Amino acid sequence: MNHIVKLIVIGCIGLLIAACEYDPNEGFDMYSPQAAMPVDTFEIARGGTAILQATLSDVSGINSCMLEYAKWDVSEEIRLKDQGYPVTYEFSAVVTVPADAETSWKEDYQKHDGSIFSITQTYHKLSLTFYDAMNNKNVVYFYIKVL
Repeated sequence: MNHIVKLIVIGCIGLLIAACEYDPNEGFDMYSPQAAMPVDTFEIARGGTAILQATLSDVSGINSCMLEYAKWDVSEEIRLKDQGYPVTYEFSAVVTVPADAETSWKEDYQKHDGSIFSITQTYHKLSLTFYDAMNNKNVVYFYIKVL
């Protein structure tokens, strides 16, 4: 009998906790900013240019964005804090493909299981990293195939 009473009390406490509407994370922005890209893949001849565009958005506002690709010395950072963290930002950059850009190269690729194998890569991968006003991060990529 004593065990039944304990089970009923524990069950009632569990129901009260489940019915509680208090959420300790309410009000915290835990969502990464999003990007809409009209085109993410390009085929460009050496010496040609690509116009990279993306619409970045987040309800808390966009803090900053950075386009990077070390092989071509591409590094462009835009800070939007001074603009009051716009809810949407139209990112645009012009990238010139170097005259000596590789058309293909061997690259080691590691799978999630730890195995490594060699692949022939043909697309250069430029990363666009951006943060919202709460420092949530997202990364999208532009791919350029050199003709």
